[in-house]
Amino acid sequence: MIDLTPQLNAPILGLFGNDDTGPSPAQVNQHEEALKAAGKTYQFHRYDGAGHGFFYYHNPTSYRPQAAMDGWDKLLGWFDQHLA
Repeated sequence: MIDLTPQLNAPILGLFGNDDTGPSPAQVNQHEEALKAAGKTYQFHRYDGAGHGFFYYHNPTSYRPQAAMDGWDKLLGWFDQHLA
């Protein structure tokens, strides 16, 4: 999918747990470099101690309240900036 980066035409927000394996931090780095190289509008935020599904409050093993609350703030700010 990274090959499609040049065709992207919408701003991208990424919220990632640094303990995630899909995408892994290395994969997030690859995508970030491709977005930079293509001159795309994006914003990535990474959370230590969080894995995949850190927003999912129904699963206490993956839910990370601080990361989720910060992620919601980032998401709502992104919407205000790009969809208002």
